[in-house]
Amino acid sequence: MTDTHTQSAIDLLAHILECPADTLSPADTIESVEKWDSLNHMRMILRIEELYQIQVETDDAMQLFTVSDIATYLARIAKSPA
Repeated sequence: MTDTHTQSAIDLLAHILECPADTLSPADTIESVEKWDSLNHMRMILRIEELYQIQVETDDAMQLFTVSDIATYLARIAKSPA
């Protein structure tokens, strides 16, 4: 069973990669998922910005290379004041 932020990260990435969410896991990385290339990585960052009405800092974007990293980031921004 996955926590809410992990499931959100999986759902977000599945949407961007146009693949079923159940084919992704918290252990997946940009290197282990064939469709997760640099273009789709940028699409994911833009989608996070759109969904959460934030600007993802470049340093943060350059550290979101695993599903777990994305989940941790989503948990962090969910706790941040607007």
